[in-house]
Amino acid sequence: MKKLGLLGGTSWHSTLDYYRLINQAVQDQEGGLTSADLMIRSVNFAPFHEFQVTHQWDKIAEQFIADALAMKSAGVEALVICANTMHQVAADVEQGVQLPVLHIADALARKLPTPAAGKQNTMVERSATKLGVLGTEFTMEMPFYRDALLQRHIEMLVPEPIARKEVNRIIFEELVTGQVLKSSRDYYLAQVDWLEQAGAEAVVLGCTEIGMLLNQSLTSTPLIDSLSAHVEYIVEYSLDH
Repeated sequence: MKKLGLLGGTSWHSTLDYYRLINQAVQDQEGGLTSADLMIRSVNFAPFHEFQVTHQWDKIAEQFIADALAMKSAGVEALVICANTMHQVAADVEQGVQLPVLHIADALARKLPTPAAGKQNTMVERSATKLGVLGTEFTMEMPFYRDALLQRHIEMLVPEPIARKEVNRIIFEELVTGQVLKSSRDYYLAQVDWLEQAGAEAVVLGCTEIGMLLNQSLTSTPLIDSLSAHVEYIVEYSLDH
């Protein structure tokens, strides 16, 4: 089993889910008293969010790199950024630490058909080349996420500008503080329907807190939970003997 470093706290709600789900999956696969070999750095999200809003991504990268280097000195073999938006600095962290970052876009791509001999990956939920994405405004509008998906042959669709603002507001004013409101769930479901009408073959819950609000039982549109997909990828990497 590989020792992994989790860069989290952005927010702590999803980082808690990462820790729980990774350990559950490792125990399910390995049995007995086995649990995951992890180090967690959970940051104070308030200043990090301020850096996001003021586009000081270099400061986020610097802090992640410093924390990841400490993890590396303690034997960590690969890194996990426990958020979609923070993958804006994934390449900087990987270069600065010289450890692999298990990218969330690779986890999403594993949900799509593999090209070899027309066969599909056993983890595929639905064949899709156009994916709708719900997430923070940073994830939906900045190029890092769209470019990462395009590199993996996935086209990204997002809601209209006004809707993006409301999706973003719900994340930062409600979900990251643990609030789950029916009105917000209904709003997100309306955006899922809109994305499907716009051509999305599935919709990515592209913020790791959105799973608090939506799940597959609420809609006939195929959903891909980025957190769950990421966890599957992380566990397989960790247990690749």
